[in-house]
Amino acid sequence: MSKYFHGSFTQIIRISMNRPGIILITTLLMVMILSVISMQISKNFYISLKREAYLDFKSLGYQMLVSSEKKAIKTLKKEITLQQSKLTLHDPILKNKFYYQDELMLLELDVSDASNCFNLNSLFELSENSYKVRAPYKKWLARYLRLKLIGEPEIESFIDQLIDWVDLDNQPLNYGAENYFYIGPGSQFKQFTPKRLLVDVSEISNFPIMQTLNFDDLITHLCVLPGSNKQLININTLVSKDSMLIASFFHEENLEFSESQILSMPKNGYDEIHSFVDKFTQRTDFPTMVLSLNSKTFKLEGKIINENFSANLETLVILDISNSAKILRRTFNF
Repeated sequence: MSKYFHGSFTQIIRISMNRPGIILITTLLMVMILSVISMQISKNFYISLKREAYLDFKSLGYQMLVSSEKKAIKTLKKEITLQQSKLTLHDPILKNKFYYQDELMLLELDVSDASNCFNLNSLFELSENSYKVRAPYKKWLARYLRLKLIGEPEIESFIDQLIDWVDLDNQPLNYGAENYFYIGPGSQFKQFTPKRLLVDVSEISNFPIMQTLNFDDLITHLCVLPGSNKQLININTLVSKDSMLIASFFHEENLEFSESQILSMPKNGYDEIHSFVDKFTQRTDFPTMVLSLNSKTFKLEGKIINENFSANLETLVILDISNSAKILRRTFNF
């Protein structure tokens, strides 16, 4: 092929010496070919530089995100220790953002309370090598779903399928689904039920009932603390959008009433839990120990920006009684 091309090109040169204008056309053709080759080389070189710059950013960004996460957790532990009695939305740790900067990047990190939601894992308690359903939490979840205007058959299906997803047996409940549904011929998932506490709220999207329910609407106040069945509501960090969560806790059907009680919170928060509980005419049958003046679960959201790239970090952290921090989940997005 190369010999043929060389011979043809030589022939064109010979012909061009005998015909006016051929030299100009040949020259322009050669310039055009060389220009295309040059542009491709330049493009590949630019892509290579861009890739190298991205890899440098990813490496430095990762180190910066992890470093800022450690600093934020350290500050968080110190703040919680100082504010042992209560934590409100007006406290600096929740109100102010953290900023870290070097020569190339700016990092913004925000700390928010991740307590005020229904932890789906709280439905279960490990007892004698099996997961037992805690009845009060099951009732609370059912009331929440009713306030979502979900019908009774769908509520029973969702709860039964959640239980079957976690429990250790292979016997489906009345409206549940066990391994046969998930690995059977009609299933697209082809996976076994994990038989463990949930790791992420997205797991419920596998339930057959979710074909008729709106996932994004359903999880407004549903959450998952990976591997933890702890449930805590900080009444001092509630906002108006939490009215449905609180209404379902207190058997309250009037969402506007629940919202008004949240909005009437004292400026400096509550000093005693009963001051908030006494506002509701319907007394809850739920353990009031779930209600708190403080928080133990937090979400850290970090964002790095430089001239060409950006990266995000989301960390879910929980503090124990001694305020030792445990990272439940960490997600990077470059």
